[in-house]
Amino acid sequence: MTMYKNMSRNIVIGPPGTGKTTYLKNKVDAIIKEGRARPNQIGYFSFTVKAAEEIRNRVAGENMSENELKKMYPYFCTLHSLAYKCLRLEAHEIMDELDYEELSDKTGRKFVNKMKKGNGIDISMPTAQSQYQDTINLAYAKYPNDEDRLQKIFREVKLSDYGARNTIMQMDKDLSNFKRDRHKLEYVDYFNSFLEAKNPPMLKYLFIDEAQDLSAHQWMVVDMIQYIAQPVETYIAGDDDQAIFRWAGADIEHFIKMAKSELNYVFPLTQSYRVPKSVHSLATKMAQSISNRIDKQYDPRDDEGERKVLNFRPLNKELETGEWLILCRTHEIVKQVCESLDRYGWLYKCYGKSVVNEKIIEAIVSWTRLQKGHEVSGARVDTIYSFMDSTRIKRGHGTFKGSHTEMYTIDNLIANFGLREYIKEDLFTKTLDWYDVLNAKGIRKRIRYLRSVMRDGHKLDDKPRIEVSTIHASKGGERDNVMLLTDLSYGPYKSSRDTQQGRDDELRVFYVGATRAKKKLLIVHTTEAQFEFEPIFFHERQAS
Repeated sequence: MTMYKNMSRNIVIGPPGTGKTTYLKNKVDAIIKEGRARPNQIGYFSFTVKAAEEIRNRVAGENMSENELKKMYPYFCTLHSLAYKCLRLEAHEIMDELDYEELSDKTGRKFVNKMKKGNGIDISMPTAQSQYQDTINLAYAKYPNDEDRLQKIFREVKLSDYGARNTIMQMDKDLSNFKRDRHKLEYVDYFNSFLEAKNPPMLKYLFIDEAQDLSAHQWMVVDMIQYIAQPVETYIAGDDDQAIFRWAGADIEHFIKMAKSELNYVFPLTQSYRVPKSVHSLATKMAQSISNRIDKQYDPRDDEGERKVLNFRPLNKELETGEWLILCRTHEIVKQVCESLDRYGWLYKCYGKSVVNEKIIEAIVSWTRLQKGHEVSGARVDTIYSFMDSTRIKRGHGTFKGSHTEMYTIDNLIANFGLREYIKEDLFTKTLDWYDVLNAKGIRKRIRYLRSVMRDGHKLDDKPRIEVSTIHASKGGERDNVMLLTDLSYGPYKSSRDTQQGRDDELRVFYVGATRAKKKLLIVHTTEAQFEFEPIFFHERQAS
């Protein structure tokens, strides 16, 4: 593979909320409107699948089906999707769940599907949720052409355990042999084959968004596309201060070097439409503490906003009103926060999804209708039965045996489908509420939670106003009120301050977290959070 150099680019530097994507979108709109290129002659590559879909919808600006959008804007996607498309790959050529299971059985080591979306992060780099596999992924992302890639990664992550080293090297060998024998491809293979083919689409304009998160491997793809397609203009947008995916192979230094190169033209965006003054002052201190960065200035919104520091975990009067985004450094802390929200009966989302199971809600609504003497469909009866145990339905009737399309009453269910007779009797003597009926093992905790939610005045169809997420999963988002937990007491995060690079990376993570706030930033300090950046967060404790 060849490294391509000396190519001029337009570099758009956009701090939080300054509208990087909007800037690129306006460029695309102008190109199409002025007839300089058709949509299929424009390459717009985003870091995440979600971001690619959003920009495609924004540019189209009309109601079109997903298939129509993909056909009209074929190169509005991730770089991974581009390689897959250009190579004309088919599903049977790709490693799938069964392949990894077979490989695991054959080797006695656990392999998982690396392309699964997990932990709320939809990124265009693979994450296996497996430490050994993630190490292999990182090695290929950073050193795709280097035969000594694993040894380099071992040194970088300070992996001194020779047993773990040997296991990782053997897993890499086993995986390579399996793919060769089965004629299968993985994520890294898409890029390698794409680079070797040297046959990218002939684009007139090239756009790269969130460029600070691209790996060395992805930069090679971008370089090859630009060198061969020779677009009229190339726009690269990003912000090195928001580069938080180094653990997945992001080459932050490449973006910084590119922005400082005399070959390129830099367009700084200087007005934030999100960040208020109080948050901006803190964020600026954090950014300026990063050792290796692009120096930049940007202005906050005119609003002062609010910044406070608390010395205890959340779930207090601060959450009683307004929409909140609770941001945690680790998945472990997300789990703890969710458990507390459960106990207190707060209705919330986690990683963008409501914790209230839609099927349970369907069962509750359907039972209430039956209780009032109304009919419900067999499909809904089936849902009710799935949340009942043997105290409510007779043996042999664990699943509903009727038709999903027909309508049923309680009398029908008692007479023909195993519903116990005393339920009907109870209707005449007392109200047999849904929480007395839906009692199957595994959902009782959820039922207790729903009861507490409803006691607090929430309706089942209410939209949760509280969301819990890791900082990484919140990238690109914003909320009026943000609660930022600074705890670094779990796993490898305790040692993140041991190197300058580690300190810089953690500063970037908390910088991203803080700058999600549009009005109010609440920083939650715990006793475990005595870490390197405390002076930045807490130096104005009284004033904050």
